[in-house]
Amino acid sequence: MNRSSYRGRFAKRHNRLLAVLICAAALAAALTSVWFAYRAALAQNRDTLLFSEALTTGLMVLTVGLSLYMLARQHLADQSMRLLTTAIEQSHGAVMITDANGRIEYVNPRFADITGHSREHLLGSISELVSNASLRDQHDCSLRERLQRGEAWSLTMASTRSNGERFWQAVSAAPVRDDQGRLTHIVFAIEDTSQQRELHTQLERLAYFDPLTGLENRRMFRDHLDQALRHVNRHGTALALLFIDLDGFKQINDSLGHDAGDELLIAVAQRIRHHVRDEDIVARLGGDEFIVLLSHQRDSHAAAVVARKILAALSEPVTLRDKDVCVGASIGITLAPEDGMNGELLLRHADLAMYRAKELGRNNAQYFSEDMHQRIGARQSLEAQLQQAIRDEQFVVHFQPLVDLREHRITGFEALARWQHADGERLPATFLPVAEQSGLIVALGEIILRKACQQLRELQQLGFDAQTVSVNLSARQFRDPGLIERVQRVLTQTGLDARWLELEITESMLMENIGQATGILQQLKALGVGIAIDDFGTGHSSLGTLSGLPVSKLKVDRSFVHNLLVNPRDRAITTAVIALGRQLELTVVAEGVESAAQSDFLLHHQCSAQQGYEFSAPVAFAELPVSIARLQASLNQPHGAAATRH
Repeated sequence: MNRSSYRGRFAKRHNRLLAVLICAAALAAALTSVWFAYRAALAQNRDTLLFSEALTTGLMVLTVGLSLYMLARQHLADQSMRLLTTAIEQSHGAVMITDANGRIEYVNPRFADITGHSREHLLGSISELVSNASLRDQHDCSLRERLQRGEAWSLTMASTRSNGERFWQAVSAAPVRDDQGRLTHIVFAIEDTSQQRELHTQLERLAYFDPLTGLENRRMFRDHLDQALRHVNRHGTALALLFIDLDGFKQINDSLGHDAGDELLIAVAQRIRHHVRDEDIVARLGGDEFIVLLSHQRDSHAAAVVARKILAALSEPVTLRDKDVCVGASIGITLAPEDGMNGELLLRHADLAMYRAKELGRNNAQYFSEDMHQRIGARQSLEAQLQQAIRDEQFVVHFQPLVDLREHRITGFEALARWQHADGERLPATFLPVAEQSGLIVALGEIILRKACQQLRELQQLGFDAQTVSVNLSARQFRDPGLIERVQRVLTQTGLDARWLELEITESMLMENIGQATGILQQLKALGVGIAIDDFGTGHSSLGTLSGLPVSKLKVDRSFVHNLLVNPRDRAITTAVIALGRQLELTVVAEGVESAAQSDFLLHHQCSAQQGYEFSAPVAFAELPVSIARLQASLNQPHGAAATRH
């Protein structure tokens, strides 16, 4: 408590005590006067006149004392009223007071700011909140119904400012009654929730739709696929899946740039959508992969007709950067119920058929067939090599620094796996998907976790003792029943304090089973381990979900950071995620920062925690001390965000 606050509270207590003492003194004086008058009358055998005079004097003293007490009480009431009025006048929340009929008697400045109407215009008018009987709360009760029962009333509603601009407001109302219980006034508290609602809308849209093309994302598509399969099962109908992968997209993306690549993806999405029925579902699964759900198929040939239309449409040139470019597609087709009734299985079948189309020269469509399972042979070979690599621990960890540009320091590292294969070092994308599908990721993940913790501990012994290490968990690792025990064992074996370890999980992992996920996160948090949500913004979680999770960090997906300077959509998503993180008091880290301009934009928008090649590539542990020293020297420079490439 500061000194001024203490003095204020002391003054209030002093005034109350003074009022009580005045009243007590007056009462004591009155009683004393009466007592002495009575004793004097008895002693002198005088008549009752003297006693009456003394009694009158005592009562006068008592009256004066009570008057002084009432004046003191009134002074306190006036002081409280002044404080209350000042608080309401300066409040960030809007306040309106009406009489029982809804005529406005008072509005504070914030109310005038929100509505755009002046006090003079509002005072004396009838409030729409009272006159509009159609306004109902979430329990379908009107304001009058609530007030008659002596209850508060609240709702969220759209309204209009004086300039015609629409906005959202959260309204609550409470009745004021006199001593006889009659309603005399209604007090309204109003909050402008437009920004919160817009942020919530953006995040909800991210949960179900691809932000680039506007098509459904994988999560929404899976929901629709499951519904369609239930319909097939109940009514004996058929459906088809078309798995579409663009041919030559990488070359166009590399030669013309990512912006041109994005324009191409948008054009492809529009062409696919144009050549299917309104009731058919089109989704973007990620990258240059699209999926189409054709429901109510009459026969197996109908899907091929649609596939040919899509191939013809995609073969038409697209103008990018004043150049006409052509892109084809390979399409895999699978049918239900012929090829199965499981959504995940059908997607895998369609994927296999698509790869068969690529093997046959691209720009064609192929139906799934059982012989395509021969492709699994190559995968099984890779799986066998992975098993041997895990036994021999052929994996190493590379570290990519995370920096805080406001604090001018390295705050931690992300641990990234590398496979020391006989044919050369392999990046995670070449082996982690197979490890995940086969279940080998659990054993592989423990190797990476142990090496990351052990090497951070060694780094601490060298004097670098203020950095954390972040380790990614896959979906299978996260669901593994032995996860908590495994993390605890690694921490014990390596001697690393839990507060220096951070585990990264993706949004999709959370949303598969939010209740189970929350329980796992709480157990990890109890160990002292930090939790970060990786690839945030790719479209799975909502504001309500995040607020209930024991996480401390959000990592903005690199796909949004990449184009934030030139793409308004990516810029809006990035700033929305930063705003959400600040609202929830979470650290927000921007991944994939590759230029000073990106870094400066993020820093300007209150995102000082950054990671990417602008600062450092992932480096082997042996090179880490030198890399740290070089990067820290760069951060210590006057401009602090200078690039340090390796």
